Amino acid sequence: MENLNNPAKRVLHLVNQVRTKQDNLPMSVAWGEVFGLDTELVKKDPHEVYDKLMLVRKEIELVNRLMMQTSFSNNLYQPYLNRVKNTISLTNVSATWSNYKNNLSTDTILALRYCSEILEDEDAVDKEVLEAILNSIQALRQDIENSSLSSGMYDFLISQLDIIESAIQSYPIVGGAALKKAFSEGFTDLASRVDDISDGVENDHEKASKVAKLWGNLKTASKGIAEADKMANALLGLYEKGQNAAEPLLNLLSGS
Repeated sequence: MENLNNPAKRVLHLVNQVRTKQDNLPMSVAWGEVFGLDTELVKKDPHEVYDKLMLVRKEIELVNRLMMQTSFSNNLYQPYLNRVKNTISLTNVSATWSNYKNNLSTDTILALRYCSEILEDEDAVDKEVLEAILNSIQALRQDIENSSLSSGMYDFLISQLDIIESAIQSYPIVGGAALKKAFSEGFTDLASRVDDISDGVENDHEKASKVAKLWGNLKTASKGIAEADKMANALLGLYEKGQNAAEPLLNLLSGS
């Protein structure tokens, strides 16, 4: 992962990838490749592309709002941000990429580069830790799927992994906001499933501890974001009270 700690850098990163895609690809597939999606599934059902393109569109709008707060004239960046927006079509995803690619000319890239230098950087995120978490999720998911967990705990742990994985995959698009959202969703997911997973928690300790450790690693990667967010602190506090990452979670689930 590159240094993606402001929205203009993220948009520039995505644009630099998509502008290299073959002209004859459907627009949905061109963007789907950038997002790391299964392109065969994208051709059949582009809803995941829709979802991620909406995130990109919001990032472009965020760049525009932040640039408007600077002293730079809007005619130096708005026309080029609009060009990038024009590469995001939610109504004609089957059109060939060549219909959109010409919006990403050299002057558009230059304008984005200037915006990426002008805008203030956000709290740093350790991208190597994010990549390590992402790499470990697949093995852990397989480990859980091959286990004899109670059905409630199985659903809970898979759900927690999905939340973490989705957040890291969305990081190149929306940055730390994706990680912040993950902490909130993780806490809500835990609270909503306590009754379903409290039975048999002692037998499920090992797998739960591994998932809890991933939350601890996510905190390490996004320390500045976690420390500034109340929901993150509420979730992370569960893991930090005990001698290891799993103990506070298990204590909560068992009612101790």
